[in-house]
Amino acid sequence: MTFLPLRVSPRADARLLSGLLTSRLASDWTTRVRGVYDMFTPAHLLSEKSTYFNVGYWTTGAETYDRAQEALADLLAEAADIRPGSTVLDCGFGFGDQGFRWLAERKPHQIFGVNISQHQVAAARDRARREDARGQLFFQLASATDLPFPDGCFDHVVCLESAMHYRPRALFFREAFRVLRPGGTLAIADIVPLPGGGPRAAFRAPALDWIRSAVDDRNWHDRDVYAGELGTAGFRTVQVRSIRDRAWEPWLACIVRTVQDPAFGQRVSTLYHQMLKRATADLAELRSDLARLDYVLASAVKPGAAV
Repeated sequence: MTFLPLRVSPRADARLLSGLLTSRLASDWTTRVRGVYDMFTPAHLLSEKSTYFNVGYWTTGAETYDRAQEALADLLAEAADIRPGSTVLDCGFGFGDQGFRWLAERKPHQIFGVNISQHQVAAARDRARREDARGQLFFQLASATDLPFPDGCFDHVVCLESAMHYRPRALFFREAFRVLRPGGTLAIADIVPLPGGGPRAAFRAPALDWIRSAVDDRNWHDRDVYAGELGTAGFRTVQVRSIRDRAWEPWLACIVRTVQDPAFGQRVSTLYHQMLKRATADLAELRSDLARLDYVLASAVKPGAAV
């Protein structure tokens, strides 16, 4: 990996504002969720060496944002048991960083990605072209709840922190089951409320606006219900475990450190910097909201002998 260049441009700020307004005001669900992610460009990310923008998995709490993102991608790959020669479907792939990492580290035969953001699809395709990976990494515009693939064609289906947006997530579970081969695995890193976490409308922190605007009510349930929905979809060997202790609090600490770092303010746009400052201005409110959120790692297997 190499450090990304200085990432400030008026066009990036325009995209940020447009996506923000779309995510809050659009009446169409897909358009609203797309707005949440279309607002992000490399000029509006916490990362320095990548384009991840997930919560991350923090083993010490002191690692860099990029390293925590890589650790989360690695954890998901382990849960899915991605192996050399296998075929993987990555749903909601962001800018595709995890696919490139898995290809290098895990050596699958091919990785296919679906995403509803044309902006992110184009960015991932461009990187695949630049890195000469177009024969192994394929990115396309499609919905995870209506997958454009035949039955039984993947060894693994993975989803890194996007399933909370699917309408509903249970439909994605059924689609994942359909496209998996017998013995295939599903693995998901996802955000759900803790038991008794309260309604989405009760969240007040600006940093969590997306919970109110872009999470379907049918997805707003705890990890026990989550496991039950995987079973209803036909999966077996279902595991849904919380990793919130290595997610939310160190993620917040990293944001606070980063926002206060003068070098970060010089690297990103003034608009984005000011938005992050506002999002973390009331830490008590933000911590109160985060105390009601879980972060889970789920895995499940489609019954039948692996081929």
